[in-house]
Amino acid sequence: MEKKTLGWTNEKISPLILGSWEFGTPSIVDENSAIKVIQKSIELGINAIDTAESYGNGLSETIIGRAIGKFKREDLFIITKVSIDHLRYDDVLRACEGSLRRLNTSYIDLYLVHWPNHYVPIRETAKAMERLFSEGKIRYIGLSNFSLPLLREFREHLSKTDVAANELHYNVLFRDVEKEVLPYMLRENISLLAYDSLGLGYLIGRKEIRNEYRWYVLAREAYVKNLEPLVDEISLIAKEIDRTPAQIILNWLVSKDNVFAIFNTTKEDHLRENLGSLEWSLRDSDLKRLDEAVKKVVIDYFIR
Repeated sequence: MEKKTLGWTNEKISPLILGSWEFGTPSIVDENSAIKVIQKSIELGINAIDTAESYGNGLSETIIGRAIGKFKREDLFIITKVSIDHLRYDDVLRACEGSLRRLNTSYIDLYLVHWPNHYVPIRETAKAMERLFSEGKIRYIGLSNFSLPLLREFREHLSKTDVAANELHYNVLFRDVEKEVLPYMLRENISLLAYDSLGLGYLIGRKEIRNEYRWYVLAREAYVKNLEPLVDEISLIAKEIDRTPAQIILNWLVSKDNVFAIFNTTKEDHLRENLGSLEWSLRDSDLKRLDEAVKKVVIDYFIR
Protein backbone atom coordinates (compact mmCIF):
# COMPACT_ATOMS: atom_id res chain seq x y z
CA MET A 1 0.00 0.00 0.00
CA GLU A 2 1.36 3.41 -0.96
CA LYS A 3 1.65 5.64 2.11
CA LYS A 4 1.03 9.38 2.46
CA THR A 5 3.11 11.86 4.41
CA LEU A 6 1.41 13.25 7.51
CA GLY A 7 1.54 17.01 7.11
CA TRP A 8 4.87 18.64 7.95
CA THR A 9 6.17 15.48 9.60
CA ASN A 10 8.16 12.85 7.76
CA GLU A 11 5.79 10.13 8.89
CA LYS A 12 4.46 7.84 6.18
CA ILE A 13 1.05 6.44 7.11
CA SER A 14 -1.72 4.64 5.28
CA PRO A 15 -4.26 6.94 3.55
CA LEU A 16 -6.96 4.92 5.31
CA ILE A 17 -6.90 4.98 9.10
CA LEU A 18 -8.68 2.27 11.06
CA GLY A 19 -11.21 3.83 13.41
CA SER A 20 -12.09 2.01 16.62
CA TRP A 21 -14.94 3.59 18.56
CA GLU A 22 -17.08 0.52 17.83
CA PHE A 23 -14.47 -1.70 19.47
CA GLY A 24 -15.41 -0.12 22.80
CA THR A 25 -19.05 -1.17 22.42
CA PRO A 26 -19.52 -4.89 23.21
CA SER A 27 -23.07 -4.83 21.84
CA ILE A 28 -21.59 -4.09 18.39
CA VAL A 29 -18.52 -6.33 18.38
CA ASP A 30 -16.89 -8.70 20.88
CA GLU A 31 -13.25 -8.37 21.85
CA ASN A 32 -11.95 -11.38 19.91
CA SER A 33 -13.61 -10.21 16.70
CA ALA A 34 -12.25 -6.70 17.18
CA ILE A 35 -8.72 -8.02 17.66
CA LYS A 36 -8.99 -10.08 14.47
CA VAL A 37 -10.09 -7.05 12.46
CA ILE A 38 -7.27 -4.92 13.85
CA GLN A 39 -4.65 -7.54 13.12
CA LYS A 40 -5.99 -8.22 9.63
CA SER A 41 -5.96 -4.48 8.89
CA ILE A 42 -2.29 -4.27 9.81
CA GLU A 43 -1.46 -7.38 7.80
CA LEU A 44 -3.12 -5.80 4.76
CA GLY A 45 -1.05 -2.62 5.03
CA ILE A 46 -2.96 -0.24 7.30
CA ASN A 47 -0.44 1.05 9.82
CA ALA A 48 -2.49 3.87 11.40
CA ILE A 49 -5.13 3.24 14.07
CA ASP A 50 -7.33 5.93 15.62
CA THR A 51 -8.83 5.59 19.10
CA ALA A 52 -9.64 7.65 22.23
CA GLU A 53 -9.74 7.20 25.97
CA SER A 54 -13.49 7.88 25.83
CA TYR A 55 -14.28 4.99 23.47
CA GLY A 56 -15.85 2.45 25.77
CA ASN A 57 -14.23 4.18 28.76
CA GLY A 58 -10.85 2.90 27.66
CA LEU A 59 -11.97 -0.49 26.35
CA SER A 60 -11.10 0.36 22.76
CA GLU A 61 -7.54 1.31 23.76
CA THR A 62 -7.22 -1.89 25.78
CA ILE A 63 -8.31 -4.04 22.85
CA ILE A 64 -5.90 -2.27 20.52
CA GLY A 65 -3.09 -2.76 23.03
CA ARG A 66 -3.76 -6.49 23.01
CA ALA A 67 -4.10 -6.67 19.22
CA ILE A 68 -0.84 -4.92 18.31
CA GLY A 69 1.41 -6.97 20.57
CA LYS A 70 2.37 -9.36 17.76
CA PHE A 71 3.65 -6.53 15.54
CA LYS A 72 6.73 -4.31 15.67
CA ARG A 73 5.67 -1.14 17.48
CA GLU A 74 7.80 1.07 15.23
CA ASP A 75 5.83 -0.11 12.20
CA LEU A 76 2.57 1.27 13.61
CA PHE A 77 1.19 4.77 14.02
CA ILE A 78 -1.15 4.91 17.02
CA ILE A 79 -3.48 7.88 17.42
CA THR A 80 -5.48 8.46 20.59
CA LYS A 81 -7.26 11.38 22.25
CA VAL A 82 -7.54 13.05 25.63
CA SER A 83 -11.17 13.66 26.62
CA ILE A 84 -12.85 17.03 26.94
CA ASP A 85 -13.13 16.57 30.73
CA HIS A 86 -9.38 15.97 31.15
CA LEU A 87 -7.92 19.18 29.72
CA ARG A 88 -6.56 20.71 32.91
CA TYR A 89 -2.77 20.50 33.05
CA ASP A 90 -2.46 17.64 35.55
CA ASP A 91 -5.47 15.84 34.09
CA VAL A 92 -3.85 15.76 30.65
CA LEU A 93 -0.74 14.16 32.13
CA ARG A 94 -2.77 11.55 34.02
CA ALA A 95 -4.95 10.81 30.99
CA CYS A 96 -1.89 10.16 28.85
CA GLU A 97 -0.49 7.73 31.41
CA GLY A 98 -3.80 5.86 31.37
CA SER A 99 -3.80 5.62 27.59
CA LEU A 100 -0.19 4.44 27.53
CA ARG A 101 -1.02 1.72 30.03
CA ARG A 102 -4.12 0.53 28.18
CA LEU A 103 -2.38 0.60 24.80
CA ASN A 104 0.57 -1.28 26.32
CA THR A 105 3.07 1.09 24.75
CA SER A 106 5.74 3.49 25.94
CA TYR A 107 4.72 6.26 23.54
CA ILE A 108 1.77 7.56 21.51
CA ASP A 109 2.50 8.61 17.95
CA LEU A 110 -0.19 11.29 17.70
CA TYR A 111 -2.04 12.56 20.77
CA LEU A 112 -5.15 14.63 20.06
CA VAL A 113 -7.28 16.94 22.15
CA HIS A 114 -10.65 15.29 21.45
CA TRP A 115 -12.86 18.39 21.82
CA PRO A 116 -12.15 21.97 22.88
CA ASN A 117 -13.32 22.80 26.40
CA HIS A 118 -14.32 26.45 26.65
CA TYR A 119 -14.02 26.35 30.45
CA VAL A 120 -10.33 25.42 30.33
CA PRO A 121 -7.75 27.87 28.94
CA ILE A 122 -6.22 26.56 25.74
CA ARG A 123 -2.79 27.63 26.98
CA GLU A 124 -3.07 25.26 29.95
CA THR A 125 -3.88 22.28 27.75
CA ALA A 126 -1.24 23.18 25.17
CA LYS A 127 1.51 23.41 27.79
CA ALA A 128 0.59 19.99 29.20
CA MET A 129 0.63 18.47 25.72
CA GLU A 130 4.01 20.04 25.04
CA ARG A 131 5.40 18.62 28.27
CA LEU A 132 4.34 15.14 27.15
CA PHE A 133 6.08 15.82 23.84
CA SER A 134 9.27 16.92 25.59
CA GLU A 135 9.23 13.80 27.75
CA GLY A 136 8.90 11.55 24.70
CA LYS A 137 5.54 10.14 25.74
CA ILE A 138 3.94 11.53 22.61
CA ARG A 139 5.66 12.07 19.27
CA TYR A 140 3.24 14.57 17.75
CA ILE A 141 0.48 16.85 19.02
CA GLY A 142 -2.87 17.03 17.29
CA LEU A 143 -6.39 18.37 17.72
CA SER A 144 -9.89 17.18 16.98
CA ASN A 145 -13.01 19.22 16.25
CA PHE A 146 -11.10 22.50 16.51
CA SER A 147 -12.38 25.47 14.51
CA LEU A 148 -9.94 27.75 12.72
CA PRO A 149 -9.76 30.38 15.53
CA LEU A 150 -9.16 27.70 18.18
CA LEU A 151 -6.58 25.92 16.03
CA ARG A 152 -4.69 29.17 15.59
CA GLU A 153 -4.86 29.94 19.30
CA PHE A 154 -3.60 26.50 20.27
CA ARG A 155 -0.62 26.84 17.93
CA GLU A 156 0.29 30.18 19.51
CA HIS A 157 0.91 28.45 22.84
CA LEU A 158 3.34 25.88 21.46
CA SER A 159 7.04 26.71 21.40
CA LYS A 160 8.81 23.36 20.93
CA THR A 161 6.67 21.74 18.26
CA ASP A 162 3.54 22.40 16.21
CA VAL A 163 0.13 20.87 15.59
CA ALA A 164 0.50 18.00 13.14
CA ALA A 165 -3.15 17.19 12.43
CA ASN A 166 -6.74 18.17 13.11
CA GLU A 167 -9.40 15.44 13.09
CA LEU A 168 -12.63 16.82 11.65
CA HIS A 169 -16.06 15.79 10.41
CA TYR A 170 -15.64 15.62 6.64
CA ASN A 171 -17.11 13.57 3.82
CA VAL A 172 -18.60 14.00 0.36
CA LEU A 173 -21.76 15.52 1.87
CA PHE A 174 -20.53 17.48 4.89
CA ARG A 175 -17.97 19.97 3.56
CA ASP A 176 -18.08 22.87 5.99
CA VAL A 177 -14.36 22.48 6.68
CA GLU A 178 -13.64 23.52 3.08
CA LYS A 179 -14.72 27.10 3.82
CA GLU A 180 -11.93 28.13 6.19
CA VAL A 181 -10.15 25.52 8.26
CA LEU A 182 -9.05 23.14 5.47
CA PRO A 183 -7.51 25.87 3.24
CA TYR A 184 -5.62 27.16 6.28
CA MET A 185 -4.41 23.68 7.19
CA LEU A 186 -3.24 23.05 3.63
CA ARG A 187 -1.25 26.30 3.67
CA GLU A 188 0.32 25.37 7.02
CA ASN A 189 0.86 21.72 6.01
CA ILE A 190 -1.33 20.37 8.83
CA SER A 191 -3.10 17.14 7.94
CA LEU A 192 -6.84 16.63 8.12
CA LEU A 193 -8.03 13.30 9.52
CA ALA A 194 -11.60 12.89 8.26
CA TYR A 195 -14.02 11.06 10.52
CA ASP A 196 -17.48 9.79 9.58
CA SER A 197 -16.10 9.29 6.08
CA LEU A 198 -19.05 7.05 5.09
CA GLY A 199 -21.75 9.12 6.78
CA LEU A 200 -22.76 6.39 9.26
CA GLY A 201 -23.50 4.23 6.25
CA TYR A 202 -26.29 6.47 4.95
CA LEU A 203 -24.14 7.58 2.02
CA ILE A 204 -23.91 3.99 0.82
CA GLY A 205 -27.60 3.26 1.25
CA ARG A 206 -28.21 2.42 4.91
CA LYS A 207 -31.86 3.09 5.79
CA GLU A 208 -32.05 2.48 9.52
CA ILE A 209 -29.83 3.53 12.40
CA ARG A 210 -28.86 1.23 15.25
CA ASN A 211 -29.51 2.31 18.82
CA GLU A 212 -25.77 2.35 19.53
CA TYR A 213 -25.34 5.27 17.13
CA ARG A 214 -28.00 7.58 18.59
CA TRP A 215 -25.47 9.43 20.77
CA TYR A 216 -23.46 10.36 17.72
CA VAL A 217 -22.67 14.01 17.01
CA LEU A 218 -24.45 14.03 13.67
CA ALA A 219 -28.12 14.82 13.20
CA ARG A 220 -30.01 11.75 11.99
CA GLU A 221 -32.34 13.89 9.89
CA ALA A 222 -29.36 15.17 7.92
CA TYR A 223 -28.96 11.73 6.43
CA VAL A 224 -32.55 10.66 5.92
CA LYS A 225 -34.06 13.84 4.49
CA ASN A 226 -33.72 14.28 0.72
CA LEU A 227 -30.55 12.23 0.51
CA GLU A 228 -31.63 10.07 -2.42
CA PRO A 229 -30.11 12.22 -5.22
CA LEU A 230 -26.63 11.86 -3.74
CA VAL A 231 -26.94 8.18 -2.81
CA ASP A 232 -28.27 7.37 -6.28
CA GLU A 233 -25.46 9.28 -8.01
CA ILE A 234 -22.80 7.55 -5.90
CA SER A 235 -24.31 4.18 -6.75
CA LEU A 236 -24.51 5.01 -10.46
CA ILE A 237 -20.88 6.13 -10.65
CA ALA A 238 -19.82 2.98 -8.78
CA LYS A 239 -21.56 0.77 -11.32
CA GLU A 240 -20.06 2.65 -14.26
CA ILE A 241 -16.47 2.18 -13.08
CA ASP A 242 -16.91 -1.22 -11.45
CA ARG A 243 -16.44 -0.02 -7.88
CA THR A 244 -18.63 0.00 -4.78
CA PRO A 245 -20.30 3.07 -3.26
CA ALA A 246 -17.98 2.87 -0.23
CA GLN A 247 -14.95 2.87 -2.52
CA ILE A 248 -16.25 5.93 -4.35
CA ILE A 249 -16.72 7.91 -1.13
CA LEU A 250 -13.41 6.93 0.42
CA ASN A 251 -11.51 7.62 -2.79
CA TRP A 252 -13.07 11.08 -2.92
CA LEU A 253 -11.36 11.77 0.42
CA VAL A 254 -8.00 10.04 0.13
CA SER A 255 -7.31 11.54 -3.32
CA LYS A 256 -7.15 14.99 -1.69
CA ASP A 257 -3.83 16.46 -0.62
CA ASN A 258 -3.04 16.06 3.07
CA VAL A 259 -6.39 14.36 3.83
CA PHE A 260 -6.69 10.93 5.44
CA ALA A 261 -9.93 8.97 5.82
CA ILE A 262 -10.86 7.27 9.08
CA PHE A 263 -13.16 4.31 8.56
CA ASN A 264 -14.84 1.96 11.01
CA THR A 265 -15.53 -1.68 10.35
CA THR A 266 -16.09 -4.86 12.34
CA LYS A 267 -15.98 -7.25 9.37
CA GLU A 268 -13.08 -8.44 7.23
CA ASP A 269 -15.05 -8.32 3.98
CA HIS A 270 -15.85 -4.64 4.55
CA LEU A 271 -12.20 -4.04 5.39
CA ARG A 272 -11.09 -5.53 2.08
CA GLU A 273 -13.75 -3.58 0.23
CA ASN A 274 -12.54 -0.31 1.74
CA LEU A 275 -8.97 -1.04 0.72
CA GLY A 276 -10.25 -1.10 -2.85
CA SER A 277 -10.63 2.68 -2.64
CA LEU A 278 -6.87 3.19 -2.89
CA GLU A 279 -4.41 3.85 -5.73
CA TRP A 280 -6.84 5.10 -8.36
CA SER A 281 -8.76 8.35 -8.85
CA LEU A 282 -12.28 9.39 -9.77
CA ARG A 283 -12.74 11.03 -13.15
CA ASP A 284 -13.18 14.80 -13.27
CA SER A 285 -16.66 14.22 -14.66
CA ASP A 286 -17.49 12.03 -11.65
CA LEU A 287 -16.35 14.73 -9.24
CA LYS A 288 -18.60 17.27 -10.97
CA ARG A 289 -21.57 14.89 -10.79
CA LEU A 290 -21.04 14.40 -7.06
CA ASP A 291 -20.84 18.16 -6.53
CA GLU A 292 -24.13 18.67 -8.37
CA ALA A 293 -25.82 15.89 -6.40
CA VAL A 294 -24.69 17.37 -3.08
CA LYS A 295 -26.38 20.66 -3.99
CA LYS A 296 -29.74 18.85 -4.11
CA VAL A 297 -29.48 17.60 -0.51
CA VAL A 298 -31.12 19.53 2.30
CA ILE A 299 -28.97 19.31 5.44
CA ASP A 300 -30.64 19.67 8.83
CA TYR A 301 -28.17 19.91 11.70
CA PHE A 302 -30.78 19.73 14.48
CA ILE A 303 -31.41 16.48 16.38
CA ARG A 304 -35.06 15.89 17.21
